[in-house]
Amino acid sequence: MPSLRAPLSATVAALAVLGLGACDSSYDDYYEEDTSLQVFVADFSFDPDEYDPPRADEDLKTASFDSRDATVTRGSLDDALELAGDGALVMLYIDLELVSAFDGAEGNTTWSALPLSRSFEELVLATDGEGGTFEIPVVGYTASYEYSFDNDDLYFDVVSSAPYTDFSDDPRVLFDFIVPQRVDGSGDIDLRLVVIPDELYYTNARAGARIDLRDYEAVKAAYNLPD
Repeated sequence: MPSLRAPLSATVAALAVLGLGACDSSYDDYYEEDTSLQVFVADFSFDPDEYDPPRADEDLKTASFDSRDATVTRGSLDDALELAGDGALVMLYIDLELVSAFDGAEGNTTWSALPLSRSFEELVLATDGEGGTFEIPVVGYTASYEYSFDNDDLYFDVVSSAPYTDFSDDPRVLFDFIVPQRVDGSGDIDLRLVVIPDELYYTNARAGARIDLRDYEAVKAAYNLPD
């Protein structure tokens, strides 16, 4: 009786090759990059003069910057925002020198989490007990720096506690002053967007990590982010 071993082995080998080919085809057709373990970092900036000022028939207190007008210098803002609107943790940080008198090390940015507020002082005239007068500084109004986003856009908003009509009929009289700027008035508004997929964040949390998301240095250490 002739042996069936050789033909059977050849048949099995042929089936194995066909099966492998089918797996490769299916893998190529349906493979999608797993972004659940990837933190997105995008650096971008705005020209401080290119904001949308409020209109008298709408909001009198808010001027906005749109990410469509941003200059991106690191990462993909589009990729980060595509994930941001799907339940991920989204943090926006600003160069601290823009909102305080802090002078960081040259070539190294210190990032401060948004939203945040700052006060603007005014001098008022007061009287002493002897009929004399003197000036004292008081907080006249505040500006808040905030943000909102969806899967396509991010808006950086400058919100005044007082309507611009308290200062002028032209909103730029107020907003050109309170838009974030360095002490010498130079440079762009530098921002860093960090998007952490919820699966990655909660996996990290279950591992016992306690992360202050407003502390960029802590987030950087936890997720190995750039300086």
